[in-house]
Amino acid sequence: MGGRVVPQRDIPFTHPPPSAAYQTGRVHGKSAWQDDGDSILPAPGYQPPAGAGGSPHDAATLSPSILRTDKKGTGPESSDKAPVNTVSITEFNHSEDHTRLPASSQSQVHLKELYNSSYHAPVPARRRMHQKGYRNLFSQRTTFRWKSFHSHQKPGLTKGAGRDHRHRDAVSRIHTGQDDDRFLALDSHLERMMVQCTDEIYEGPRNSTWRRTFLRNMAPWTIRIANWPMNTAPIDSKHWTQNDWLWIIAKWPVSCICLSFTLLTVGKLYNGTSRLDHYKPFPYKFWGYPKVARNMLENVPEKIEANEEVDGAHPVSERPLYPSRLCFVHGGKDKNGRTHLYDVKVWLNQHNMVDHDMRYIFVAYTSTQFTDSDQDVEALHAIAREAATDLKCPAYWVGSACMSENERELEDDVYRISDVIRAAHSVVIAIKPPPGKQTYYHTEELLKDWGTRMWTLPEALLAPKDNPIRIYNTSTGVVNLVKELPKKDLAAIVWEDTALTRQLVDHYEGNLTLSRLELVILALKCLSQRRTSKYLDGDLAYVLMGLLRRRPFVDHTDSEFQAFARLSLANDSDSLLERLLCVLPRSEDQPWYHTADMFGVNLWDIQPTCQVAGVCEDDTVVVDGCLAASIRWESFVAVAHDTSVSWKRLLVKVWLRVAPILLILGAAPLFNGGTRAILLLLSLPIFLISPWLVRVLYGGKPWNIAPHLLGFEGYLDIVTIETNIYGHYTGRLAWSSAGSNLSRHRQNEYGECIGEDPTSDGLVADMVKQAKYSTYGELKVFTLVDTLNGSVTLFTATRPPVAALLCGQEGGMQRAVMVSLDWKTSTLYRETVLRMPTIVLERTWRMDRARIGLKRPLERTSVSYSA
Repeated sequence: MGGRVVPQRDIPFTHPPPSAAYQTGRVHGKSAWQDDGDSILPAPGYQPPAGAGGSPHDAATLSPSILRTDKKGTGPESSDKAPVNTVSITEFNHSEDHTRLPASSQSQVHLKELYNSSYHAPVPARRRMHQKGYRNLFSQRTTFRWKSFHSHQKPGLTKGAGRDHRHRDAVSRIHTGQDDDRFLALDSHLERMMVQCTDEIYEGPRNSTWRRTFLRNMAPWTIRIANWPMNTAPIDSKHWTQNDWLWIIAKWPVSCICLSFTLLTVGKLYNGTSRLDHYKPFPYKFWGYPKVARNMLENVPEKIEANEEVDGAHPVSERPLYPSRLCFVHGGKDKNGRTHLYDVKVWLNQHNMVDHDMRYIFVAYTSTQFTDSDQDVEALHAIAREAATDLKCPAYWVGSACMSENERELEDDVYRISDVIRAAHSVVIAIKPPPGKQTYYHTEELLKDWGTRMWTLPEALLAPKDNPIRIYNTSTGVVNLVKELPKKDLAAIVWEDTALTRQLVDHYEGNLTLSRLELVILALKCLSQRRTSKYLDGDLAYVLMGLLRRRPFVDHTDSEFQAFARLSLANDSDSLLERLLCVLPRSEDQPWYHTADMFGVNLWDIQPTCQVAGVCEDDTVVVDGCLAASIRWESFVAVAHDTSVSWKRLLVKVWLRVAPILLILGAAPLFNGGTRAILLLLSLPIFLISPWLVRVLYGGKPWNIAPHLLGFEGYLDIVTIETNIYGHYTGRLAWSSAGSNLSRHRQNEYGECIGEDPTSDGLVADMVKQAKYSTYGELKVFTLVDTLNGSVTLFTATRPPVAALLCGQEGGMQRAVMVSLDWKTSTLYRETVLRMPTIVLERTWRMDRARIGLKRPLERTSVSYSA
C-alpha cells in the first residue's frame, strides 16, 4: 500500500468508483490509493488520465456492470454518517422468482467478473474487524436450537421438496428425510450443517442452503476477561491514543474483580493434549457397489458370474490381425453394380498367404466431405483404386464399404479401425469440397477441415511410418495426387495445435518417447479440441482407446467420464484418475478431461497416495486409502496447548492462585488489623495487575498443540481470528504462504518467505467484499484454520467442505481435496483443493473407501426466508 501504515483499528472500507481513470488502481507498480486513517484517498502524485473526469468519489463515474449505488447513494452497510456518494452494492433482492436469484448485472458483482477485472479495491493495512459475538443473539434473524442449545440463522434457500431420501451411516443407523445440507458428526450420525460466519455475512443476503451462526470467542473465560480491557485497542501500544487509554483504565478494575473469581477455579484452563492427538476423524462409509470394480470380486454378483466367463474384471476386446472385409482393385462389381467386398477370413482359407499378396491401403476421409451418396462413395473407390494401383497393393479398405451393415458388428468395426490402420501398408487421405459447396477450396483448407475431425487424428498417428502419406483430391471429378509427405510433416500442414500433435507424431514415429501418462494427457487434450458426429456419450474415450494397448468392451450406458475411467482402469495409465482427483480446475466450467491446474503444475508432478478402486454412476469413482480430517464449522474450540515452563510463569501462577485467597482473608474480620493489612498489602498489587499476569502466564508461543481444522465463512484479519480462538493475539497464527490459489507471500529482508494477508492483493479484496452477494451455485469465500501448523488459509468454494482428504503430494506439500457430502447418495464431491504441510500426515486418521465426484450437480432451490 502507498502512504503510511496505520494502527490496527477499525477503518471505513470505502470503495472508489472503478471509472476509466481509476480502474488500474496502481501507479508505476505502487498502489494508487493510500489510507489516511479515516478513508481511502488517492496516493500523492497520482494523476488520473486525461479525459477521465470526476473525482475519486464521484459516483457518476461508476461502471454499472461492476458496482451500483442505491437511490440515496448509500449501500446496505452504510450508516447515517456515510457520505452521499459512498459506493455500494445493491442489496440482495429476494422478491424474484423462487427458483432464481437476482442477475449479477442487477444486484451483485460476480466472482468471475472480479477474476477478469483490472479494478482493485483499496486495502487498508491490517485493520481490525471486531465481531459482535453474542450481541447477535438479539438479531431478529436469530433462532435457537434446543436439542443441543445453539443460536443460528435459518437458511434463506431450501432445496426443492420431493421424496424422502435414505442414508446409512458407518454404524448402520438409517436416516430418512428431505434433501438438505448435512455433515457427519464424530459418532457417524448425520447432523444439519451449521456454519459460523462473519458479521458482514450474517447480516447480509440469506443466500445459502445451510444454517449460519455468528462467530464466538471460544477462549477460556479467564483469558477473555484478562484481555477485555485491551481488546478494542491496537495491538502495538505505540499506537494507543488518549481515547484508548481512557477505555483501558475504565475497564481495568472490572477485569480485576472478575478475574478474582475465575482464578479461584482449580485445574488447568485447557483440557490435556498429547503428542499422539490427531485431527478429528471423518467417520464415512460407502455401502454401495461400483458400476465397475478394479477387482471383480467387488462387482455386483451378476457381473461376477459374467466376468468369470471372460478375461477377469476388465475384459478387453481382441485385436484382429486383419480387417474383416476388403475391396480388391480387380475384384469387379457385385450384382448390384457396387464394388465387390471380400470376407477376409474366407479369402485367407482359399488362398495361400505365402503365394498371395495381402497388402492393402487405408483410405482416410471425413463424412463432411464424402457423404453416403452414390456419387461420393464411387469417388472414394476411385481414389482407393488409383492409390492402390500406384502403390502396387492388391486391396484397399474404405469405411463406407468395408464395415458391416449389422448394427452390432458395425460398432465393433468402428472401434477397431485403429487395428485396421496398424495392419495397413500405407494410409491415403481423400479430400474434396463438401457436397453442395460451389466455392473454390484450396487444398490446404480441405486438409485443415479434414484435420478438425476427431477420428482423423488416430488415423494419421497410427499410419505406418515406413511409407509416406499420400493425399488425393477429386475436386474436379478426376482423381489427382496432390502431395506425398512423411507423417512427421503432417502436423505443420494439417493441424492448428501443431505444438501438441507434433509430440504425438514424434512418439509414434519413435523419435520421442512419451510416458504413458504424457501420452494419455496429450491425446485427451488434442482429441477434445476436435469435432465428431456423436454416436455414444463415451466417444472421446473410445477414440482414445485406439491409441492404447488394452481396449475394454464398449458399454452403451457409459458416460464420457465412465468410459474414460474404465479405459484407465484397464490400462496402466500411471494413476491418471487419482491425479485428476487432486487437480484444482482453473475455472468452474473446466471439463474433467482438461488437466490445467490452478497451482500451475503438470499432472505428472502430482504423486497420488490413494487408489481408485472402482467406477460408479453419476461420474464418480470409489477411492481407497485416503487420509481424512473433519472440519468443524459450527464454532471455534479452545485449542489445548502447552507453553514453555519457566520460573517466571511458575511464580506468576502461584501469585494468581494465592492472591484471591489472601484478598478474601484480608477483607474478612478473622484477623486483627495488622494481619489484615499485611494480607491486603500482599494481595492487592497482584490483584491490580492480574490481567497483565494472566497474559504473561498464558501468552507466548504454544507447543504441543491439539490439531484441529476450524472453518468459518467470510474473511477476518489474523488478529481477530487468533483472538477468537486463543483469547488474545501473540502471533500464534499466520497466513499460509501457498495453501490456496488466494494465498500471498513476500520475501523479507532476510530472504525468508512470509505469508501475507490475501486481501493485500486488491483483486482478492474485491472477491472477499463481493462474495456475500453470490447466488446459489457460485463461489463463496471461506477461511480454514489449521491449529497444528498455525496456518490460516483463505479459499473459495461453492459449499463449505465437510472434510479434507489427503489424496496426493506435490511440490513438497500434500494435496488436500476439500469435499462436501451429498448424503442422499453417500457421495463426496470435490469443492476445492488446498495444499497442506506434509507433517499433517502424522496426525491424520485413514478413512474407509469413499465415493468421490469431481463436480457436484446443482440442486433446485427456492427462497424460504427473505428477511
